[in-house]
Amino acid sequence: MNTFQSQARRASEVALPGEAVVWTGAAPTGLRLRPSDALMIPFSLLWGGFAIFWESSVVGMHGPPFMMIWGVPFVLIGLYMIVGRFFVDAYFRARTTYTVTDRAAYVARIGLFPSVRRYAGSALDSIEFQPKADGSGTIRFRPFSSPFNNRSSGLTFGANDSLDAFENIADAQRVYGLIVTKP
Repeated sequence: MNTFQSQARRASEVALPGEAVVWTGAAPTGLRLRPSDALMIPFSLLWGGFAIFWESSVVGMHGPPFMMIWGVPFVLIGLYMIVGRFFVDAYFRARTTYTVTDRAAYVARIGLFPSVRRYAGSALDSIEFQPKADGSGTIRFRPFSSPFNNRSSGLTFGANDSLDAFENIADAQRVYGLIVTKP
């Protein structure tokens, strides 16, 4: 089954009975940088660099076993922030599809932590459209929540925010029009 057929099948599975699918799409695949990386990359390099330096110093001086073990989680968190988060983000985006029906918009994810989010009615009154010069763009259904602001419920590093948007879709203006012209 090709990607388009797979997307169409998933779209029909997430739509409620009686809804007609008018558009389907998918999140962009592969590794990519986000605007929040302008802050996250320097922070992750500082965190990871210090954690690796501290752990290697303790191991090099044959420090107490407790101190060696204590530093391991900080090194692992640093490695995740430096490199791992990009692969986790790519994994989740590769399993995310977008669907617009005649009544709602859906963001569905399969694989680990499967989820379907439906946006309809008044939830569509406050969407944010971010067009790009090449015709692509992002349509957000909720305000963007950065890990560095007070609205964030935790350090998600973009994993949950991607469920609240159609990210970097082609022909974004047309899709935006399909969403805002709901009856």
